[in-house]
Amino acid sequence: MLNEYSASLMLVMVTSTPVIAPIGPYMTFRKGPPENVTQEDIGWVTKNILENKVFNLAVLALCLYQYYTVAGPLMDDPASVWNDFLTLVTKSKFASVSSLDLAILSLTGASLIPLDYKYRRPDGADSNQANLIAASTLLLPMLGSAIYCAVRPPLPDE
Repeated sequence: MLNEYSASLMLVMVTSTPVIAPIGPYMTFRKGPPENVTQEDIGWVTKNILENKVFNLAVLALCLYQYYTVAGPLMDDPASVWNDFLTLVTKSKFASVSSLDLAILSLTGASLIPLDYKYRRPDGADSNQANLIAASTLLLPMLGSAIYCAVRPPLPDE
C-alpha cells in the first residue's frame, strides 16, 4: 500500500526522469576525454554558469532541500518504505526504469569524478584520493556529486 511519503518519492522520480534520461546515451557514445582542460578550453556556459561557485552552491542547496523534504520523512519507518518501494518497482515498469536510470547516472558521475579531479589538479593529483572522492559520491546519490561540484578546485587558467 502506498502511503503519502511513498507517493512523494514517486513524484520526485516521475518529475526528474525527463531531465536525466537523455544523459545515458550521451555518456555512452561521447568521444574520449582530452589530455588537459583549462579555462580557455571550455565554453561560455560552462565557464560562467557551471563553474560558478554560487550556481554550484544553489544546486547543493536544492539537493539538500530534496533530501530534507523527501528522504527525511521517509526515514520515520524505513522498513515499510522499503517494502513499498519494492512493491512499486515490481509492479511499475516506469518506477523500475527510473530507479535503474538513477543508479546508472550515479555510477557514471562517480566514474567521471577522478578525471575531473585530475584536470583540476594537473600538478599530480593523487589517484587514490580521486577514487575515494568518487566512491564517497556514491553514498548519497545526487547529493554527493553536488557536494563535489561545490567544493572542487577551479580549472587551471592555462
